[in-house]
Amino acid sequence: MTENVEIKALQECLDEYMTQTGRHEIDDIEANSALARAGLLEDDTPSPGKPLREILARLRDDNLLPQNIKHMYGRWKIRLSRTIAKAPLFFQFQYD
Repeated sequence: MTENVEIKALQECLDEYMTQTGRHEIDDIEANSALARAGLLEDDTPSPGKPLREILARLRDDNLLPQNIKHMYGRWKIRLSRTIAKAPLFFQFQYD
């Protein structure tokens, strides 16, 4: 499985998890737990969320991080990808 397909599979699994639980944003520990239950990414017992954090850090360093995933103040936040605009908004403000 190529890295791009792998990231899409992880993202689809997380979107499904957030839709089922009614959440719009989760952190890395909850995301890794959901991926482990789905059998896509094994979780690290002593350090929950570490495997996913390593993948996200590598994507961030390669400038390939999806726009629905943010790293702020030492925490990873993963938003439901369907809530992110796919194209920039032009003419947001109209003047008469």
